[in-house]
Amino acid sequence: MLTAAATALTRTDDTAGVVLVGGSVTLLGWILTPLWLAGVLFVSPAVAVAAPVALAPSLVARGYLVRVTRAAIQPGDAAGAPSLVAWGELARDGLKSALLSAALLAPLAGGLAVAGGAVAALVAGPVEPGATATAVESALGPNGPAAVAVVAAAGVLALVGAYLVAFAYVRPAALAAFAASGRLRDGLDPRTVAGVAATGPYATGWTLAVGALAVGYAVAAPTVPLVVGVAVAFLARIVAHDLYGRGAAESLTEETEATTAATATRRPVDAAPDAARSGDEAGAGSGSGPSVGPAGDGPPAPVVSGDGGRPMRSEPPAAVQVGRGVSVADESDESADTDPTRADEAGGADADPTGGFEWGPALSDAEDKS
Repeated sequence: MLTAAATALTRTDDTAGVVLVGGSVTLLGWILTPLWLAGVLFVSPAVAVAAPVALAPSLVARGYLVRVTRAAIQPGDAAGAPSLVAWGELARDGLKSALLSAALLAPLAGGLAVAGGAVAALVAGPVEPGATATAVESALGPNGPAAVAVVAAAGVLALVGAYLVAFAYVRPAALAAFAASGRLRDGLDPRTVAGVAATGPYATGWTLAVGALAVGYAVAAPTVPLVVGVAVAFLARIVAHDLYGRGAAESLTEETEATTAATATRRPVDAAPDAARSGDEAGAGSGSGPSVGPAGDGPPAPVVSGDGGRPMRSEPPAAVQVGRGVSVADESDESADTDPTRADEAGGADADPTGGFEWGPALSDAEDKS
């Protein structure tokens, strides 16, 4: 698993482009996002309108990591890491990834807000702090108030640390569930996420990913001022998310197959006769032959990331999008081989001297307009 994840980027269509562009958007995200936050907090709230520009690099980088996770989940996919193309789609996936993290951290934020409100009520509320401190001191001794404050702070820190550790373990499982289907609600489904996080392959992949991130960030930290460290950190995140996807692949694939089987068996008993009868009536009304099946029986359209599970037309190959070239001759030959109409047009030139063109009536056969 670790070897396949570490070498996935070497098997992509544009390794150098992924490293350069990915490192660039990561660096821009590290610079623009803190500047934007500082501007909103300390300069003027009007700086918030610059969010699309300031957050775009970070969203693109996050969206690419979602795509890496999705590619690792696909069964039998040995093509390696995907290319960093289709930025609009990456930004949408990155936004969903950020919303997923915010939703998982919302309980912690709510708990801290409640704790802060309780402390504020004790300090500035109807209860006198001096009287409370005196009561605690009389019960526990002179150092009683300080001991209570230290124990309370340690308890809060322990709870926050435990929640963050659980978040670090569960969040990649939720991200994998979202990446597999393209629907954000799947990443927030407790049953789906728990089913992924409780498996042994995911635990193994998560442990290897933590090690990869630790080694990658340790190597990248000294060279961050030279910008090289930014690219190294980006590569470490690619390896980690590839491991997340590979660890969650087995659980998500089994769940998808089970869902598909359950959906297929849920068809009503009288649906087939009704469909056949309606097809016969349509055929009789139009005078055509018997129906060969519903229109949806053909091969399904490929699903593109970020579409929420809806069938979409797949994007052009990465080699075309990165400007490596378009093989027009190969494409025409392939289309001629796969399309009978194109094949007849290509091969029928010798058999039909007209080239398949339907000529109009000769001039001598024209109607007499008089």
